[in-house]
Amino acid sequence: MSDFCDKSFRKAQNSALRILAHREHSVAELTQKLIRRGYASEVVQQVIAECLRLNYLDDQRVAQQVLARMKRKGFGIHRVRSELLKKGLAGAESGDDPGESMSPAEEHVVARRVSLKKWESLKHHPDATKRKLRLQRFLRSRGFSDSVVIEVVAAMDKEEDADLPANN
Repeated sequence: MSDFCDKSFRKAQNSALRILAHREHSVAELTQKLIRRGYASEVVQQVIAECLRLNYLDDQRVAQQVLARMKRKGFGIHRVRSELLKKGLAGAESGDDPGESMSPAEEHVVARRVSLKKWESLKHHPDATKRKLRLQRFLRSRGFSDSVVIEVVAAMDKEEDADLPANN
């Protein structure tokens, strides 16, 4: 019987290593994938423990990678939290929310960067109100907090007004 368990463990371990060779995974993601592939939960737990011991799995490292990728791609804190939840990373071992790693100032900088790009594509709309509403919807769909959306849209509107020649 132990030979069967050992063989099953080695098979699951090899499967886990193949999965981890492609990209980092959280403990929850790897657990789900191994269970979906038909491995017994006891074997999966042994494999997870071994991967953790060898430092092949690290939820904090995965959370930081997700956060960095989401910032680079121009997403806000709500979208980051959603992605972390999807990966089973909300409330990691440290006890705090990994999504809190993005400060409001950082979120504002990211929102500003993507807004400038989007604003260029909206310039062809003659109605300023529609432009602002479209920018608001765009930023909200990217997961930015309402306060950041309001601040960035107001700043973009103010800059546009400053760019216009004075009507005399």
